[in-house]
Amino acid sequence: MRIIAISNNKGGVGKTTSTVNIAAALQILGKKVLVIDIDHQAQSTYHFGYNPNNLTYSVYNVLKGEIAYKDVIIDRDGLHILPSKNELKDIEFIPLPAKEFLLKEALEGISGYDFILIDCPPSLGILTLNALTFAHEILVPLQVQFLPFHGMYNLFEAVQMVKRRLNKEVEITGIIGTMFNPKKQINVEVIEETKKRLPGKLFETLIRENVLLQEAPSWGKTIFEYKPNSNGAVDYMNLTKEILEKDVN
Repeated sequence: MRIIAISNNKGGVGKTTSTVNIAAALQILGKKVLVIDIDHQAQSTYHFGYNPNNLTYSVYNVLKGEIAYKDVIIDRDGLHILPSKNELKDIEFIPLPAKEFLLKEALEGISGYDFILIDCPPSLGILTLNALTFAHEILVPLQVQFLPFHGMYNLFEAVQMVKRRLNKEVEITGIIGTMFNPKKQINVEVIEETKKRLPGKLFETLIRENVLLQEAPSWGKTIFEYKPNSNGAVDYMNLTKEILEKDVN
């Protein structure tokens, strides 16, 4: 079982889009997948077509120890989701002892999945640390622009701290280039710089700019359900096959 956190401390880089569509591609390829939405904005939950306001329980209640994760999971045609709600806040967990291990302890002994994907908040707070402490791997979506590229290094520093203090096994498996337009010189330059500075980390498949990827969440659908022949569907399937080839186990 591969436990993967999809994380970047900057918002709007394609984190949720990547989580949802990688999960959907893995399911299409015959894998058993659980998605954990640990972001208080609950964007993965929305993307899959569920309104958090209509849910009784969420990952919040699981982290608080109020209910078992098995009783919160949503079965979406075989793809399992541990949803989020906006009551999920870092500040709620700050006073708790061993607060970075709440997710790991709550899901202790979990089995039956090939992949667990964790959609992290766009910050390096307690909730993200919980994801990084539980995960074996990290995927970093990178909007191929100048500022997101430099901001990515904050996450890399945080990962080194996590490895020293909380989870020595976790590794950054790869960087996902998102919102790529080959006609934009800055996009091309950022890709080249990433390959130069972080050799072997950038996936070959780049997620091209595609308005359909932005439209799909409003319908509560993955890109494979919304427009299965689109560039977005092609790109995320190719990326997912690369992730499978990069099996670190």
